[in-house]
Amino acid sequence: MWRYLIRRTLFQGVPVLLGFTFLLYLMITVAPGSPVSHLRGIPDLHPGVVAQRQAQLGVDQPFIVQYLRWLGRTLRGDLGRSFDSGRRPVADLIRERMPATILLSLASILLGWGIGIPIGILSARYQYSVFDYAITFFAFVGISIPSFFFGLILLYIFAAQLNVLPAGGFFMAGEARTLMGYFTYLILPALTLGLGTIASIARYMRASLLEVISQDYLRTARAKGLRENMVIYKHALRNALLPILTLIGFLIPTIFSGAVIVENIFAWPGLGSLAVQAVSERNYPVIMGINLMFAVLVFIGSIVADVSYAVADPRIRYD
Repeated sequence: MWRYLIRRTLFQGVPVLLGFTFLLYLMITVAPGSPVSHLRGIPDLHPGVVAQRQAQLGVDQPFIVQYLRWLGRTLRGDLGRSFDSGRRPVADLIRERMPATILLSLASILLGWGIGIPIGILSARYQYSVFDYAITFFAFVGISIPSFFFGLILLYIFAAQLNVLPAGGFFMAGEARTLMGYFTYLILPALTLGLGTIASIARYMRASLLEVISQDYLRTARAKGLRENMVIYKHALRNALLPILTLIGFLIPTIFSGAVIVENIFAWPGLGSLAVQAVSERNYPVIMGINLMFAVLVFIGSIVADVSYAVADPRIRYD
């Protein structure tokens, strides 16, 4: 297993990350606008001031020079400094915003797994029942509806009309941080972010379990007199979970990246709002730092999926 992980990291992970960062830096540098474009709109501003600011930020150099300079710093563990007036280290900005994003993402993951897997199992057990049709309809709606639209619906119902949950933010200044407070601020953004996860896992769980319970070895188990609960939860469920484990590994980075939209809807002080602000300001180091983190999460998610697959099925040996 360790040899597989090392090979996977060195010969797949590193080249993919290098290619991703190269293409991303190329796209953000050739896109319209620049970190100093707002200065050109100031009346009576001497062009030399703009050129001086470009030289200070290093964006007057050719693309390849800028990228290699960023890559060299990153390989030394330095993500650079933000282009805004504070010139703060990007690592510090990410470190400040990361806890809020992790909290929101973990809450949505728990909702997705904790609700999606059980209702998927029940949907498969009671195939073609009213419950099964209801779950199928919910899953298609959950997969199809955009997160920003669903979030606005929740805001309108629970914040604007019923006024039972906060419309956004995360604890006001001086407000005591209690368990109930975390719940009230988390519930709407976590539901919005976790809706697609719940629907996806429920559908995959249903399809996987239906495929497994039709196998011959389960018919044999029933013929031997085993109870249906024993057949489903002891023999069928473990094999049915294999595709779900693969899906879960890739859902982790998807949830983190989906938080970009949800955090802006609910004014959540995480990486999502920081990313949107960085894009609007053409803040290259912050954009690269956040996207590099998401790319690493995608790679880690694929590794987690592979390892989980081997743990769930002892027949799989990567070495």
